[in-house]
Amino acid sequence: MKEDQSGRLLIIGLDGATFDLIRPWAAAGHLPNIARLLAEGVSAPLRSVPNMNSAPAWSSFATGLNPGQHGIFYFYEQVPGTYTKRYLNASFRRGATFWRLLSEAGHRVGVINVPLTYPAEPVNGFMLAGLDTPGVDSPGFSHPPELAARLRAEVGEYTIEPGIPGYMKGGRRDEAAARIFEAIDRRLACARYLMAREPWDLFLLVFTATDAAQHFFWKDMDPSHPEHDPAEAARFGEVIFRTYRRLDEVVGELCAAAPDATVMLMSDHGGGFNQRGAEYLNDWLADLGLLSWLSQRQSTPSARELLIRFLGWVYRQVDRRLPRETKQRLVRLLPGVRERMETAMAFEGIDWPRTRAYAFGARDDILINLAGREPQGTVQPGREYEELRDFIIDRLYRTRDVASGEPVVEVAQRREEVYAGNRVERAPDILIRWRTDRLIRGLYIPQEGQPRPSVPPLSPSLNNGGHRPHGILILAGPEIRRGLILPEASIMDLAPTILYRFDLPLPGEMDGRVLTDAFVPAYVAGRPVRAAEGEAHLSGLDGVDYDEEDAAVIEERLRGMGYVE
Repeated sequence: MKEDQSGRLLIIGLDGATFDLIRPWAAAGHLPNIARLLAEGVSAPLRSVPNMNSAPAWSSFATGLNPGQHGIFYFYEQVPGTYTKRYLNASFRRGATFWRLLSEAGHRVGVINVPLTYPAEPVNGFMLAGLDTPGVDSPGFSHPPELAARLRAEVGEYTIEPGIPGYMKGGRRDEAAARIFEAIDRRLACARYLMAREPWDLFLLVFTATDAAQHFFWKDMDPSHPEHDPAEAARFGEVIFRTYRRLDEVVGELCAAAPDATVMLMSDHGGGFNQRGAEYLNDWLADLGLLSWLSQRQSTPSARELLIRFLGWVYRQVDRRLPRETKQRLVRLLPGVRERMETAMAFEGIDWPRTRAYAFGARDDILINLAGREPQGTVQPGREYEELRDFIIDRLYRTRDVASGEPVVEVAQRREEVYAGNRVERAPDILIRWRTDRLIRGLYIPQEGQPRPSVPPLSPSLNNGGHRPHGILILAGPEIRRGLILPEASIMDLAPTILYRFDLPLPGEMDGRVLTDAFVPAYVAGRPVRAAEGEAHLSGLDGVDYDEEDAAVIEERLRGMGYVE
């Protein structure tokens, strides 16, 4: 093992954590351990990837690359030449992770529960893959492979994802809240065991509890939320607060277990209420004449359309009411049915030959029905494609909320204005960032002489919490400055900063920069930033698709978290 002259580095990830909650709660004395790190170290709002999605954000954290280079934009991507989707894992990502580079340099690393890390890399140390792992018994969940069985025997059951969506769909919110804290405790027990028994220079552990609590319980905490119910708030209004309190205790325990280590506390994006603009995009495109529904061709639905609607209703009932194990057995008995139903439901009733643009429903972006890319593409590449994107972006900026009449779009951009690299063509054609001052009740473009449309009833949403552009970054240690707040850092800056702290050269393809302002001047003076020589590390692995059963597990997990419609 290489002797580390810098001391050890402990990285604690709190998925979705936001300074909007942390700073006031820390100032009030509710988060004493995080407050101590803030006082003794450097903090900064951490800018996430443009779409604030966890899959590309954690991938950019791991590689220092923007999504246009590492090629991950969501937890799934559209299969080329089809309207179907496939779920992604680490094998689809390009670029070397910083823990791999540290391993190759002789450092011992431990990595636990980082999203998009399945299958686990054969590091110099140990690794447990994240939520893209189908299960704890899946090949590739742990490195070394026997580690999973050892943990089960000596520590107890490990929870990849506690199945909260299933409890929420069944109306068992109290059980969902309990599972959040149970998962924290199980992951902490595993971490304490490995920290104490395995040598390490880098220990990286991610908790997803903050993100889960915010997705499902934001409305209970926020009296201004349209779905806020005082009776429900009396029971669940402190779930998010208690989650942060418990994780503050966890931070204290982990720091105490490694008192010599420099500490990095970070999140992949921030949190807030779910603006819900994405769910109106296809109807908005239809109002513009850019998307056509099959029902527009005939006065009554066709037999095929009625069948799809009926099967979709049956599928949703099955999804809502049956336990996860039963659904997995059905997938094994009826291979291929899930994928076909998901595709039909995602784009139910779209008349593709008469459609020029469409949206996925759970994503804040728009895709062009491009000839040569989509199977029934209607828009020609080149001038027609560019003019259509210009038209849509212009109309997005004119769009208003039906409830308030106020603009809803903060930024709408072409993909090449947002990303850079040879994987940009995998990104959606237009990206949207909604304003964060209101929950959107519907989209319309004002027309002279026409009244504002009526406000539709607000349909309940399990995912009443959403993401925000800035997560958190806190660094504390002997080489870190004290009590400093930086204006901003990027999630892509963390990988190069970590490599720099271990005195390793930086791969030239990294988009992030070293946060030298976070270190004491004497430390920086004796440690210049160095560029690595030789070829780039962008080859990546060959993407390995999930089988039907594993894909069903991943799909249910992601739908419950709001990543899949």
